[in-house]
Amino acid sequence: MILSTRRYARFIEAAAGEVVSIARARLATEEERPLASIAIELHDADGDEAARRLEEYSDVYGEVHAEPPYSWGSDYTDLFRRRFDTQRQQDGFALVEARTAGTLIGVGFGVTLAPSTSWWQNLLSPLPPDVTDERPGRTWALADLMIHPRWRRLHLAEAIHDRLLGDRTEERATVTVLPAATAAQAAALKWGWEKLGQKRNPLPGAPIFDVMVKTL
Repeated sequence: MILSTRRYARFIEAAAGEVVSIARARLATEEERPLASIAIELHDADGDEAARRLEEYSDVYGEVHAEPPYSWGSDYTDLFRRRFDTQRQQDGFALVEARTAGTLIGVGFGVTLAPSTSWWQNLLSPLPPDVTDERPGRTWALADLMIHPRWRRLHLAEAIHDRLLGDRTEERATVTVLPAATAAQAAALKWGWEKLGQKRNPLPGAPIFDVMVKTL
């Protein structure tokens, strides 16, 4: 499906499994560039396919999170790799990647929370049990959504986000967002997420994250 644009790419919902092409998008680089004819494809990948592409995902993770407000080093990239190898094998795993000319420029993925999940642990303030209690198929967690720095401001994150959540059968979704990540915070609110509280991952020096939910 070819989507025409003027200044920025516009996205519409695609049929399940269909590759979407976006034409005439603007590169989000340090310098203004004129509109160019650029094809961007969205692609769904299962756990096995994702495992073969872990190096690419890790490279994008490292570049995205090396910048402020994260400024995270290689230890966080190593942690991402270990967690991803577990997440790709969990129930409800779904991943959408964006590529242009075969090059990965964005990726988002998540899993269904199990009743025994630790997601609601390490909250700074307790939440009521009707929020934190999990049952099979209640909540899908958006584990990560990242766009290469050169390809931002094209609504790619929104396209990946909507494709991931569009056909979910769970009652709700949840995500954690760094409070200082103002662009991500603004996008989450625009896309219908609501902040419920804050949590800190159980790692030395780990930052505090806002915990958000969205009804599906």
